[in-house]
Amino acid sequence: MERTQVVIIGGGCTGTGILRDLALRGVPAVLFEKKDLAFGATGRCHGLLHSGARYAVKDAEAARECMEENQILKKIAPSCIEDTGGMFVHLQQDDAEYVKLFVSGCRQAGIPLEELSPAEVHVREPHVTTRITRAYTVPDAHIDVFQLTAVNAQDAIEHGASVRTYTEIIGIDVKNKRVTGVRYRNCLTGETGAMACEIVVNAAGPWGAVVAAQVGIEVNLICNRGSLVIFNQRLTRGIVNRLKVPGDCDLIVPGGPVSILGTTSINVAHPDDMTINPGEIEYMLDLAAAAFPHLREARMIRAFAGVRPLCSPKAAAAGGGREISRNFVLLDHRREDDLEGFISILGGKLTTYRLMAQVTSDLVCSKLGVDRECETHKRILRPSASAASIREAEKYLPLPAAQKASHRLGNYLPLLLEKIKQNRLQAEILCECEFVTRGELELAVAGTITVPAQTVGDIGRRTRLGFGTCQGGFCAYKAMIAVYEQGVWSAAQAKNELTHYLGERWKGQQSVPAGKQTRQLALSRQLYAEMLS
Repeated sequence: MERTQVVIIGGGCTGTGILRDLALRGVPAVLFEKKDLAFGATGRCHGLLHSGARYAVKDAEAARECMEENQILKKIAPSCIEDTGGMFVHLQQDDAEYVKLFVSGCRQAGIPLEELSPAEVHVREPHVTTRITRAYTVPDAHIDVFQLTAVNAQDAIEHGASVRTYTEIIGIDVKNKRVTGVRYRNCLTGETGAMACEIVVNAAGPWGAVVAAQVGIEVNLICNRGSLVIFNQRLTRGIVNRLKVPGDCDLIVPGGPVSILGTTSINVAHPDDMTINPGEIEYMLDLAAAAFPHLREARMIRAFAGVRPLCSPKAAAAGGGREISRNFVLLDHRREDDLEGFISILGGKLTTYRLMAQVTSDLVCSKLGVDRECETHKRILRPSASAASIREAEKYLPLPAAQKASHRLGNYLPLLLEKIKQNRLQAEILCECEFVTRGELELAVAGTITVPAQTVGDIGRRTRLGFGTCQGGFCAYKAMIAVYEQGVWSAAQAKNELTHYLGERWKGQQSVPAGKQTRQLALSRQLYAEMLS
């Protein structure tokens, strides 16, 4: 039987963050994820790196945590962050008293503010309404959640950890009220196995209650679904929030070549329930029109949904998700349920993932008798590419492609350059929206730069291929052919992978109202009709 000290369940930012933290402390650990990295809640958000200002009025602790982690992540994960800055705008119809509470709360939480006049707002953000009375800048930013998760996993692997994607935990073994190991199944091959361990960490996000139920434990976790809409252009220079009590569709986040409008808040019975309700997108656009009056003129390219894991007393389960704290809860089930070796980290936010990983790893180490302090707040996740490598990249690639590759790959950029030197075809641009080269795709599939990509969707999560305005309509086919030509996929497998990928992307495109995207969807179906018939 295989053995390790710690098994982590869940391949989102928190799970990979814990894996990295433990690896840096010298603790052997294996992470299991039933899909791909960042496939769940992590990969289904708008990528907002909070300053904490959104929580400053109602949740001072969450606001302070966000501000502190915001500054840490900007230092340790620069390759994952676009420091767009943020802005809160107060409209004429919004509560004037809330502005005072907002300013006071931000100052108490240590969040720097700068007030702007309405005229200054429109110099920065010409697409925002003119019905503004007050506005403040805050240090919000956009964070690439897929890159963040991948680099955490890679750093953990380089320090001795292991990651198994597409591997589901089908049982947690317990003997004498102590966890002794896990049983797992490979979701792609059907093969099963077992691994002995001393501690199991439940970091499964909205699936946390499902994991806890495997050992007969009930946790107070509420699944709260939020829908988001992607537009085919950057509608704002930075992140723009409404300065009011947080509600549905009151912010826009620019990232890469697109913008994301979010979000709604609907409690659902199960974390797999990500169905967007009929009329929900129209509802979102109507709400957003107050701050962004020209929003309907922009082309929507896709809608998607994710499920937030919210911790709450049972009595709050029937209430709205907006009323529940975004703070996290760490449960030692020895104390809670008389089960040694089982820990759950529940709730929280993307911005505080590193802190959540730190406190979880502290608990794990105390149980194992490991006396090593956390280092994740000091160590760079992926060092930047050297100036010499960037200059060399510009000799072989168009300037935008060189810049994108340098940002994504960081100090791994020389690996791509070496492939291009050996074969100039490696410089071919497969995804023209995100400037992904054939060489970078091959590195992702091989697992050279992170956990190996096994599907077209995985390739997108590693490289951002298909994340631009065509949403994979033109580059997914080229990606499929590239992997087939490597000999990784058979012809039948390649066709199946593309069929599945397009089906998933088309679901999101079908969710947006009739308009320009309807024609794009029709074009995509015509392009692939013969192949997918």
